[in-house]
Amino acid sequence: MTIEADADIRRKEAVEWFARLNQRKVTTADVRGFSDWRRDPENARAFQKVETMWEAAGALAGNPDMAALTAEAVRSGKGRRRATSGLLVPLGVAGAVAVCVVSLVWFQQRPASYTTEIGEQRTVQLDDGSRIVLDTNSAVAVRYTRESRSVTLTSGQAMFEVEGDPQRPFIVAAGDTRVTALGTRFDVRRSGSGARVILVYGRVAVRQEVARPSGWSLEPGQQVTTSADKPRVIEANVPAATSWTVGRLTFESTPISVAVAEVNRYSREPIELRDPRISEIRVSGVFNAGDIDGFVAALTDLYPLEATRSPDGRIVLAGGT
Repeated sequence: MTIEADADIRRKEAVEWFARLNQRKVTTADVRGFSDWRRDPENARAFQKVETMWEAAGALAGNPDMAALTAEAVRSGKGRRRATSGLLVPLGVAGAVAVCVVSLVWFQQRPASYTTEIGEQRTVQLDDGSRIVLDTNSAVAVRYTRESRSVTLTSGQAMFEVEGDPQRPFIVAAGDTRVTALGTRFDVRRSGSGARVILVYGRVAVRQEVARPSGWSLEPGQQVTTSADKPRVIEANVPAATSWTVGRLTFESTPISVAVAEVNRYSREPIELRDPRISEIRVSGVFNAGDIDGFVAALTDLYPLEATRSPDGRIVLAGGT
């Protein structure tokens, strides 16, 4: 059994004991059973957490979500009774207590979601002091518990600046890839079923959860793309790769097809390449993210290219005469 599974079992047992002891009638057998169960220090800690959460429920009494959950718990518990040690015990109160505690656990641990639209960037300050900088058209879900700090990058790209906490590892999931860090700064971009991870400073462990799991440890200035045919750690041009965080896109002898694809991430009216002859032209320069017109003007000035506007509003690039 994993540590996480064992902890889940203890939490469930703690909620059940809390509900049972808050019934209108508690039997001697209940008290003895609880005493035996609580002798385990881990069980005692789990029960104390449930008590703390129940006390905290008072502070959330006015929250619409908690109010709805509590009302539902009471409605579902009304009128039900069961026999315990020869006594009829009303389940309305016990059921409501159990469901409300579970609801409170869910409320406190449910993921918080953050997204950006096309062309938008956003900085999210987390409760522990860590920060997430979301790039265009990106989405993350954040879940903090007492044991861990978990973020799921469901789409796009994000820069993570993590505050160190040895007791709670910071884990980023992106497809089949898991990045574990303490105090560090790193960039993660979804790529196929995996991700590209670039380490700016600190240290991270990258693991790919596939049929044959693989792992890599990155040093500052290194990157790994887990969706590659043969993932390996290579050197990264960190300033160029992370310039998006300051609203810039940096290209260094980048094929125009790759550069255009990157620029298009920031626009609802993407550039289209209809001439395969120009796809391998190499582009170098620093451009403002989202400035499609400036990018196209630079390309047509520097390279033998022509730009036209199609009826649907797209900018079409082709080779010049």
